[in-house]
Amino acid sequence: PSEEADATLEKIDVDSFIQVFRDIDDLFEEDDEDEEGDVVAAKAPPSDSTVADTDDDVDELKETFAKLTINNNDKMLTFNQLRQWEEIKSLIEEEGMLGDDEFETLWKGAATVKDGSDDTATNEWSMDLTGFLKFNDALDDLFVFDEEDDDDDDDGIIDEDSDDDVADEEDETEDETEMPIAASLPVIAEYDLPPGVLFSQIANENYLVGTTELQRWGELNDMISTGDLTEAELATLFGNVAKAPGTKDMLDEDGFLEFYDAIDALFEDVDDDEDGGDDSSDSPGKQEESNVSEFELKEELLELLEDIAAISEEEGRQPCGLDCTELEQERVLEVVAELEREPYNQVRAIGEMGSNTIDKQELVGLWDLIYSSSSTMKYNEGLSGLAGGLTKFGGLQQRLSATKYLSDVEYIEQVIGKLGEQSYEVKITGDWDLRTEISLFTGKPSNVLSVTPDKVSYGPRSDKADHWKSLGPMNLLVLAYLDDDLRIMRGSTSTDTLFIFRRSN
Repeated sequence: PSEEADATLEKIDVDSFIQVFRDIDDLFEEDDEDEEGDVVAAKAPPSDSTVADTDDDVDELKETFAKLTINNNDKMLTFNQLRQWEEIKSLIEEEGMLGDDEFETLWKGAATVKDGSDDTATNEWSMDLTGFLKFNDALDDLFVFDEEDDDDDDDGIIDEDSDDDVADEEDETEDETEMPIAASLPVIAEYDLPPGVLFSQIANENYLVGTTELQRWGELNDMISTGDLTEAELATLFGNVAKAPGTKDMLDEDGFLEFYDAIDALFEDVDDDEDGGDDSSDSPGKQEESNVSEFELKEELLELLEDIAAISEEEGRQPCGLDCTELEQERVLEVVAELEREPYNQVRAIGEMGSNTIDKQELVGLWDLIYSSSSTMKYNEGLSGLAGGLTKFGGLQQRLSATKYLSDVEYIEQVIGKLGEQSYEVKITGDWDLRTEISLFTGKPSNVLSVTPDKVSYGPRSDKADHWKSLGPMNLLVLAYLDDDLRIMRGSTSTDTLFIFRRSN
């Protein structure tokens, strides 16, 4: 047989390939170090302990991969499963050392197209063991400099977890009525805020509230300082409320609302009995007033968005809130957080009935985008990214249709010409689905609108949409609010990112 034929017979397994890959990578790292220093040293062969450490790392990663794919028949890892791996969640959500865009780049660099499909949307990719090992190698490379800095400081490292455990034990022996030292974050001084809005303002980065976060509640501080509420009463009320899943001393939004109501119950007005005992709640006047105020928050949101739109038009800013101020964004977030708790929100109503699934037919129709806080849309001046220069973003519609077998989505984006330039439409078509997933932030089931774009058409051109990066923010959104003519979506990885749609006439 020829030398070429012999070469094709020489193959190595996965572990050997990884070792060769690491050895080659080490060669180039040594070259870089030689160029930076004045002394050139010969590269020493790897010690037995180094090889053993590498083998241990690979074995550990194999065990982790097996655990992550234990319920997958094809033993392939999905994007969402890898995103929910504790190590990745910690890097993104707790430590902030890894961005979602970096994570997606690493994923695409190591994953493969599922079943050989031509569709390269994120949710159509999967990862085998080799890809998982490659992903971890690339992840390690991101933090190579951080690890070198950590090595320099090893002698001075203090076991923080150990200290935390000791602190927890000391806390348990202290007087339960004592509150922790006040946080250094600003106090919310405004009175009579709706509880949902208050929660959104004092909650920490994990959207939870503990005793430390409570000290940012200015009105509560005043109750304690004036003696209307003692710290012993406060500690008792806080202790009686159910804590957030997986925590011992933190409240999620439902727990905070229960805690808020318990405090409010202490100061209930008894003046109703002194007013003569007249019960006019069933009178026509009262009923009419109730019907008028029932949708007060919704009307407040729509008026706020109309004001933002009017100011944007007057000042030449982009529509749909893409150029609104931080103060305007915060105000919209506050009203939306409170609106989501209203009984006419179909998402909440379905949940209280014991079901968590919205019928996708409720979403079918033509919707106008009236507001978005997406930083990607702001940067790209629209959804497609085609506006800019001599053109500007002029608005966006989303058409959702569904039959027994097909669910189609179409975006219609207006691109308006400036200085006599021609205006045109950009149409983006694809598939959509509404499914139930466990939220990364609340741990509860949520309705997720998943869009797989297929084609982008503008003028005479038509391009595949699988690599059209600007479409990413709207490909996976959580349904937060729904009624007959208003729909609010939140980002799946950033709850502060909003997309508000109104049903078109």
